[in-house]
Amino acid sequence: MDYEVITELIALEGELYRRSLYDYMRAMWPTIEPATPFIDGFHLQAICEHEQAVFDGDIKKLIINVCPRSGKSICTSVALPTWGWTRSPETRFLFSSYSSDLSLEFATTARRVLESTWYQTRWDVQLSGDQNNKAFYANTSSGYRISTSVGGSATGKGGDLLVVDDPHNLKTIGSDVIREEDKRWFFKVWSSRINNKKYDRQIVIMQRGHEDDLASALVEQGDWTVLKLPTEYEPTQWTSPIGWSDPRKEVGELLNPGRIGPEENAIVKLELGPVDYSCQHSQNPLPEKGGMFERSWFEIVESPPSEVLGRVRFWDAAGSETERSPYTAGVLISESRSGIFYVEDVQRDRLVSAKVDALMLQTAQLDGIETDIAEEQEPGSAGKAVIAAHRTLLSGYTYTGITATGDKVTRWKPFASQARPFSESEKYGRVKLVSGEWNKVFLDEVVANRRSRYKDQLDAAAGALHQLRLAARPVRVVEAMWG
Repeated sequence: MDYEVITELIALEGELYRRSLYDYMRAMWPTIEPATPFIDGFHLQAICEHEQAVFDGDIKKLIINVCPRSGKSICTSVALPTWGWTRSPETRFLFSSYSSDLSLEFATTARRVLESTWYQTRWDVQLSGDQNNKAFYANTSSGYRISTSVGGSATGKGGDLLVVDDPHNLKTIGSDVIREEDKRWFFKVWSSRINNKKYDRQIVIMQRGHEDDLASALVEQGDWTVLKLPTEYEPTQWTSPIGWSDPRKEVGELLNPGRIGPEENAIVKLELGPVDYSCQHSQNPLPEKGGMFERSWFEIVESPPSEVLGRVRFWDAAGSETERSPYTAGVLISESRSGIFYVEDVQRDRLVSAKVDALMLQTAQLDGIETDIAEEQEPGSAGKAVIAAHRTLLSGYTYTGITATGDKVTRWKPFASQARPFSESEKYGRVKLVSGEWNKVFLDEVVANRRSRYKDQLDAAAGALHQLRLAARPVRVVEAMWG
């Protein structure tokens, strides 16, 4: 074939690969794994398309939850930065993994791509001779890649796109201390390295390892897009901001049967056990058995009984709207004459004090005059002033300010004793939830209890049950406004 034609075809290839990270990654594969066949899967396309959306600014902050051995690191830590330089060689990347060795391994592989004949014949990206080592290398267009470890200094340089590939070591993720150190490093050190907050672009890709891991903390912030790719399909109506949805239709359909088929997956299940499999493969962390609460104890019912001994709305109020501030939570619980407690409704939001007042009054009107209202009183004169103000605000309703005694765990125990099945023959405990959109968030917090970042709903639920148990009440008919 004529040399000029070959040159034109190579240039055309280069232009086509610049348009698609996914196509680029597939074409790049033989450069890093010449003896290993490429095993494609829709999940690789999903990962690449979402990471390209981050690079293009269509998604600002992205969490990708996917199982080990899925090809995620090749897409993220090798293909993304080398492809990114074909479009914007001035881009400055910061990469981190739980292990410095792992981070440097990906950086070395990416550099091998950059220096390969395949890459150099298609794109004019040259590494700078004086800035070229394993942890830090730059190109001649002022772009660079820095690789470090979670917990490291992250250097004094900033980045345009920050990527964390596996922030937790699964061998130590069960340690509350280590897990909190990992999260503290992310929020205090790593996130401060973004060059321009206005154009903040971050990616965290990981398998879930614990219900209180970094992914959980980031989701709490509310401004992260989550791409969840479970090994076995779970029906969902979720569609990502770029219009992607899981193409699988059958429950249990595997993510990448070419790599992990039914037999291999069955072995993985046996080796990991239900808790670790649910984390790493279902991307759905479960609490370990034997905790204060278990999710299976709580039956979800369509409605509460019409005749109840009493109804209490208990408030655990805060007064801030910042992203990481505590929530205001108001939990409504009724007690049936058979001794069953029904969590009928949960109100939860981050609000300034004036909006808290409005929510409490509006909720009282919906709950009705027969519903008692109680609120935890914060210590000091400020706490007394809030209770006095709310007593005036809720004039006409039965309102009580409660001074908490004992630590949180002690206050939760009566709620836990009612939630736990009384015997092995009983499937559920004596606390039921009325079906509502709040059910999952409530259960997530209750089951996590001590490990949860926020405990406002559990505190309010325990407070409501305590108030209900203070005194016997005559049976009364209460119109259910919630559920």
